[in-house]
Amino acid sequence: MLLLRLWNYLRGYVIIVVEGYFIEKFINICTHRRILLWDVKVQEDQMISMRLSIKGFKHLRPVVRKAKCRVRLLRKVGLPFLFNRYRRRKAFFAGAILFVISIYAMTSFIWSVDITGNKELQTTQLEQSLAKHGIRTGALKYTVDTDRAVTGMLLEMRDISWISINVSGTRVRVELRERKKVPEIIPNDVPCDIIAIKDGMIKQVIATQGIEAAGEGDTVKKGQVLISGKIPLKEDEKKFKMVHAMGTVQARTWYEASELVRLTEVEKLKTGKVVNHYTLNLFSWKLELFHKKPSFENYKAVEVKKKLSIGENLVFPIEWVTNSFYEEKLVNAHINEEDAKNAATGKAYAKIIEKIPDNAEVVKKDLKFVNDETGLFAKVMVECIEDIGTSKKIGGN
Repeated sequence: MLLLRLWNYLRGYVIIVVEGYFIEKFINICTHRRILLWDVKVQEDQMISMRLSIKGFKHLRPVVRKAKCRVRLLRKVGLPFLFNRYRRRKAFFAGAILFVISIYAMTSFIWSVDITGNKELQTTQLEQSLAKHGIRTGALKYTVDTDRAVTGMLLEMRDISWISINVSGTRVRVELRERKKVPEIIPNDVPCDIIAIKDGMIKQVIATQGIEAAGEGDTVKKGQVLISGKIPLKEDEKKFKMVHAMGTVQARTWYEASELVRLTEVEKLKTGKVVNHYTLNLFSWKLELFHKKPSFENYKAVEVKKKLSIGENLVFPIEWVTNSFYEEKLVNAHINEEDAKNAATGKAYAKIIEKIPDNAEVVKKDLKFVNDETGLFAKVMVECIEDIGTSKKIGGN
């Protein structure tokens, strides 16, 4: 239906009103002479409206005479009439043609490169690598070889395990996954020790290969050998047999954190006053508009960027930036001591949870409040049992 309406608009059509006693005869003659009528509506008694093509309207005169009806033209619709109306306005047509050419030229370039999936890798680093392979803002999109860029990125950046590059309109979408860093695995035929990765008190040592270098109840430091891969020979204790030490070492570990108990908190309240700065970014040019330095002592800055776009994929290098400076009033809010202690305790626990590995078992929690010259602190200690052993090549770093 939409395509038919578009086709009729391109060809042009007219809307007419037919009046008389023999309207049915008028319609029958038009049908017999293959004059297409559509959207026929009864307006009132002995009056109907309808639409027909320009060609059909030109052949209507003999039909009107034969049916003894009156025809009144209501409206002309379509592209031919539009061109006819503005045929003498050369500047209008030149501007329209120039506009179409400009839009086509603008959509032939890349104006936005969106990168998602990176956590450790810096976005600027990825943008520089993409630019080496022809993917950058302002590049002609028809020259971009996405397959070649994907291969080049994977070879150049070893921290990427998977990457996808898609060009849609004037936008390039880059999705990637970073390679997970796994600990170095030492082959079984390479001699090694098992050493402590952190301080702790040994709870249990099970050596399946090698000899125990620490026992239950021993306090060990980070880097200390727990299971040795150097086994002295019975016939000569000065000589050793080198093996790949294997086993598990369970130890008690402790994590500590402290947080200041704050009985007053500074709250920032908006006063309602705001100063706006406007900037128009056109390609690499910046045009600053209505810039006035805020006179507020305390304020919060909020930046909003809006790019000119048609849909999601047609993005143009025209950007409107609004920097809003909201005045804030600082107010001291008093907090109940019990609530302040609970808040400080929660923050201290949150710090510790970030440090505890997933395989650790929490066996004890201890909380105390300590007063010193700087204030009241919530001190939290968490005791865990975890495997603290890791392999290290004998003689290696």
